[in-house]
Amino acid sequence: MDKRDTKIILLADDSELFRTRTQDILKSAGYEVRLAGNGAEVIKELEDSSTKNHLLVLDLQMPEIDGFNVLEWMLSHNRMGNPPVLVVTSAYEVSSILEKLKKLGATGFISKGATPEQFIFRVNNIVYGGEEAKRKSTRAPINIPVDFQVKDITYTGYILNISETGVFIYSKKPLYTGDLIKLRFSLPNVETVIEASGKVIWVNKLSEDKSLFNGVGIHFKDISSENKEIITSYVEKELGKIG
Repeated sequence: MDKRDTKIILLADDSELFRTRTQDILKSAGYEVRLAGNGAEVIKELEDSSTKNHLLVLDLQMPEIDGFNVLEWMLSHNRMGNPPVLVVTSAYEVSSILEKLKKLGATGFISKGATPEQFIFRVNNIVYGGEEAKRKSTRAPINIPVDFQVKDITYTGYILNISETGVFIYSKKPLYTGDLIKLRFSLPNVETVIEASGKVIWVNKLSEDKSLFNGVGIHFKDISSENKEIITSYVEKELGKIG
């Protein structure tokens, strides 16, 4: 089981639909979520020293005080990076505002059109940045079916992130640390069917049994150098797409 302490995320957006959808995704991934509908509410929340926010997910276009104004307030009050800020928007091209966001202290930027897997991948990398840095390989978010075999019985699950050293799999089949698994899957736009064997090295069990982010981390024990190179190339391309 993943024993990380529950982290608190402040989610700021004037769209109730986006807040509701994103809150559900974050809660499904094990986060506690606080909500703000505009920049004024964000600043009020940040001024409240009784609550520790581990990340601010900030929309740029909001009434009264927009996301840029919130970042300027944080900069002027020596709050840059406290908490780190992940900017989300559908109204701007990344290239046109990236330098401005960096100067204002934003930690990251992601489009509202990102998939839940891409969004949680980015959130996890910011919130658990120190832990992610300890990993020996770079991972990329993905959502593809995988056939896996445990004790001569084959099941189907979904790979939600991948690296040259292993995968994270979501499956309704209970799996346990130490289980040995044979995997078979195909990457998008890649003709080669990848086969590998691995071992469950950790289990992520959240309170919500149906959470997409329940699953297991599998470390490859036997994989060909060719397949490893295919995965490495795929990861590099995907990370290039999402920045």
